[in-house]
Amino acid sequence: MRVLLIRHAQADWGGADYDRLSALGMQQAAALGQWIAQESGWHPQRLICGPRRRHQLTLAAIRDALQTAHGAAPLVEIERDWDDADAAALLAAFRNAQPRAPELAWVAPGASPAQARALLTAVFAAWRDGALDAELPETWRAFAARITHARSALTTHSVEQVLVVSSAAAIARCAQAALQLDDGAMTTLNLGLDNAALSEFAVQDGAWRLLRWNCLPHFASDSARALASTH
Repeated sequence: MRVLLIRHAQADWGGADYDRLSALGMQQAAALGQWIAQESGWHPQRLICGPRRRHQLTLAAIRDALQTAHGAAPLVEIERDWDDADAAALLAAFRNAQPRAPELAWVAPGASPAQARALLTAVFAAWRDGALDAELPETWRAFAARITHARSALTTHSVEQVLVVSSAAAIARCAQAALQLDDGAMTTLNLGLDNAALSEFAVQDGAWRLLRWNCLPHFASDSARALASTH
């Protein structure tokens, strides 16, 4: 089985509602869908996404492109195990646990990508270390177990190609398992994953092997290159 894991297109970072695609994100999703349908050689038998709107909107653009190009496309399956980590709950727990952390100054709109990355690095480190467990609905270990279950569930269907739209943390967790990395390396992968990026895995006898990571072939042309973004 081949599994194509895709991070959702750009959400409305710094806006009133993060769980929607920005104008750029809508363009990213459209370009991604066109590439998958017309150039990738992929013909997925299953289309799966997490429950967030940003997941569903990204996958909807892909499915629409597949439908247009091939006259048919699989129905979308929404799986809660492919949900993102709860960023709002993580940030609130971090604020309560470490109210004087200097990184909290970068929560305000207008923070640079580097500042946002430093904030998220601090939050994830506290989450990994168990410092936020008392205030969170999902511990680090529970999150890891959920993604392990999501991966295992894919193998219950005998298909050759599966496409999944999720979020950076979930996809990074899959890479961590495939490459047998530590938690610090997983966080680095998480924070470096681009919007609408492709990561491909081969799955055989339950074992996952990473084939490519954080790829953006759909933004390779001169006209589409400006669509690439991390946050």
